[in-house]
Amino acid sequence: MVEVLVIFGLMGWLFLTFLESLSRLPCFPAILVAAILCPFLSRLDFRYLSRTWKLSGLNSKREPIPPERFYWAGQKPQLRRVILFCGVLSVSGWCNAAFLPASGELSVISVIGWLHVGVGILAFSRFISATALFFKASQWFDAMSPNFVGLYRQAMYRLSDNYEYLGPKKRDPEKEKVY
Repeated sequence: MVEVLVIFGLMGWLFLTFLESLSRLPCFPAILVAAILCPFLSRLDFRYLSRTWKLSGLNSKREPIPPERFYWAGQKPQLRRVILFCGVLSVSGWCNAAFLPASGELSVISVIGWLHVGVGILAFSRFISATALFFKASQWFDAMSPNFVGLYRQAMYRLSDNYEYLGPKKRDPEKEKVY
């Protein structure tokens, strides 16, 4: 029990030290704004993307029906491109916001920095929502997809006797034969 308290204390101290070092940056107000806005915008964007990409059945308990199954084969590479583009755009927006500090003062450089922060926030929230949609849809169509999730599930299956890590249980046709 004492070890757990020490670990949580160490992790809390590291987190507070990290926040203190962030607070010394001139773009710290922009980071706070992003920490508040990104989860909210990502949640709204996830709903919008799931409707736009015709994957609205993700939230139900049913299996994917044929139109959704047919759409996913073509949408998967497109969604990967959206994730890559928004990731690159977000990183470039935040790097520009760090070099042109989006501080609390009113100057031309600060306004340009805040514009870059806006691009970074919007691109990062689209990146988060598109990545969440990609993972959720991939696992909806195939429980072992994406590849590293399948590798993780197989490792957990081999380490334990629990069959739920491999997703829906596939029936063995030889065991179902009636003699």
